[in-house]
Amino acid sequence: MTNTDSAERDTLEQVWGNDVRPADYAGHPGLLYEPHPRAFDELLLGTERWSTRTYLVQGDRRITFRQFSSAITPACKHFADLGVREGDRVMLLAYNSPDWVLALWALWMIGAVPVLGNRWWSPHEIDNAVDVASPRCIVTDMPQLPDSVTVPTTPVGDLRRFFEAGDSELSPRREDIMRGDEDAPALILFTSGSSGMPKAVELSLRSVIANQHNLLLRSRRLPQHVPDEAPQASTLVCTPLFHIGGISNLVTQLINGGKIVLNAGRFDPHQVLTLIEQEKVQSWGGVPTMASRVLEHPDFDSFDLSSLRSWPLGGAPVTPGLLERMQRKLPQLRERGLGNTWGMTESGGFLTVAGNRDLERYPGTVGRPYPVVELEILGPDERGVGEILVRSPTVMLGYIGIDDGTVDAEGWLHTGDLGHTNDEGYLFLDGRSKDIVIRGGENIACAHVEAALASHPDVIEVAAIGLPHPDLGEELAAVVVFRPGSTAPTSESLRAFLTGTLSYFAIPTRWQFQDTPLPTLAGEKTDKKTLVAQFPTDNDERG
Repeated sequence: MTNTDSAERDTLEQVWGNDVRPADYAGHPGLLYEPHPRAFDELLLGTERWSTRTYLVQGDRRITFRQFSSAITPACKHFADLGVREGDRVMLLAYNSPDWVLALWALWMIGAVPVLGNRWWSPHEIDNAVDVASPRCIVTDMPQLPDSVTVPTTPVGDLRRFFEAGDSELSPRREDIMRGDEDAPALILFTSGSSGMPKAVELSLRSVIANQHNLLLRSRRLPQHVPDEAPQASTLVCTPLFHIGGISNLVTQLINGGKIVLNAGRFDPHQVLTLIEQEKVQSWGGVPTMASRVLEHPDFDSFDLSSLRSWPLGGAPVTPGLLERMQRKLPQLRERGLGNTWGMTESGGFLTVAGNRDLERYPGTVGRPYPVVELEILGPDERGVGEILVRSPTVMLGYIGIDDGTVDAEGWLHTGDLGHTNDEGYLFLDGRSKDIVIRGGENIACAHVEAALASHPDVIEVAAIGLPHPDLGEELAAVVVFRPGSTAPTSESLRAFLTGTLSYFAIPTRWQFQDTPLPTLAGEKTDKKTLVAQFPTDNDERG
């Protein structure tokens, strides 16, 4: 910030701190940043300096910070006129758009609890989510909801007109800030539903803010450290905004004066490449599957991607092969800009982070915990592998309507992920506790098999799954996507490739080969439930 803004900088330093201290929250001990924001209003302090910059881009729509800030007050009145009050739940069930972003912030500013629905849900899943969350109303772009849904609805497009209203500034006056209970519900998201109906995850105000604090501190971009004249960052967001990663991007760029570029519709590699070139995107993140599909796009080399400076990934380990391809095709990322993170909906955001050097020193790591994240390995085996437990101010309050001990009385989240740490505290994922195939009494971690197969030069994507077997209980199968133009691998060639790397019982005995992408859930994680259901019962290659 400039010298003339010293008072504002002092205010920001009283809100955003670097220190980590032991503290009690949500009825248990843990670690907190001090100081830290204690209300959504405080996230907006200092953002009025970005008023002339563009904040949101989607297609031909370009929304400035001033337009966005001016729209918040009339949008708040809009929801108040609909009868929404503090503490009420309101479901957002729409595709990514500037109007969706405005709805989110307006609901936060009146103290309501946004419920982020998945726009690609089936009617049955919508019914379930409405029944679980009991929203007062639904904000949607769907032309018609299932007949069984009787909750009042309002079109998300109705908020579009507010971008032309008023001329207020985004940052509230200090004395206007209203602080409530930091452990009160502030956001509801849903799990992917890969095994059963999606669960409703309830996050507190403290959770949403602490996740942002982690990200800003790690990137050295706490708001008091970002000068007015700093070049504007341009970030492409392809993940659905109803995921925690999408929310993180929206809030981070609002605080730091960055530009958010939204894609339209589902993830499409060609659209990603086009937007990076057109909008001079500097940062784009996703899951490794997305990265692989962009790198393998036949028109990749025809796009100018020189603006790209950061490509963080999450959701799964970054294999050495994928890392090598990213560095080779985007040489500007060889020294810095690549990264891997780990987190989940239940954790309220990211728990660990690894940079370029971390990934080169320890291939496959998801990094070390953020400063306020405590990590333990429960019941480690002889290799040090056990269930990962975490405690953090970002962790969910719990599942709505379900008390299954996922978060215990001491605040530890039982993640269901298996992992181990090395002597320097770097975490490695070894699969899901439920993503295990038990073949004749031998436990096989699917992630371990997938990593080994992914190192084959002609394999683009792979999923290891368990199939019923009359004698063994389960047998291990692999669905392999091979590189177009290459010699399609065979079960014999891949078995030979894996011999000496995997135990004999961890080498798949059934195979399926294809040159089309694997099916994915929202967020581009592999949909293994569908793969199991669709695996051919005859004419498949057996080992």
